[in-house]
Amino acid sequence: MKGDLITGIIATIFSIFYLSQTYSIKIFGGADAIADARTIPKIWGISLLVLSIMLIIRSLYKMYKNKKEISINDNRKVIDKIKNKREVVYTFLLLIFYAILMEPLGFVLSSILYVFFQIWVLTPIDKRDSKMKFISGGLSIVFSIGLYYLFTEYFMVLLPAGILDF
Repeated sequence: MKGDLITGIIATIFSIFYLSQTYSIKIFGGADAIADARTIPKIWGISLLVLSIMLIIRSLYKMYKNKKEISINDNRKVIDKIKNKREVVYTFLLLIFYAILMEPLGFVLSSILYVFFQIWVLTPIDKRDSKMKFISGGLSIVFSIGLYYLFTEYFMVLLPAGILDF
């Protein structure tokens, strides 16, 4: 129940941030069209916001129904659970940095950094070595450039070029 409440609060904060960032997406031509470059990100953001609010309400309802008091020990248990879920916390942080760096660095560079560090976060600590760095670096470069090519050439989606200026 408390885990759902914390997850709902974090998801609500993230979705509000995400929705605020959708307004910085530039619209190119056809502004009178029903759907533009902001449509899908707004749908995702609104969906996440609605679902996270529903999760908060459901969690509060269950807590009220069970009439359990929140104690300091319970809060410490929640903090310990968050510490044990470092991958989730780091992934949220990486997504926030990815969104922030998208405009100044561009899609390719920010995606390379995101994929590299996401692989690093998800790799078990005992498996992190120079070989893993090389493989994850190669994967992040190939994946990011491949996605950029796919979106720009086949889907005709304009992605931020950033400092590379493709």
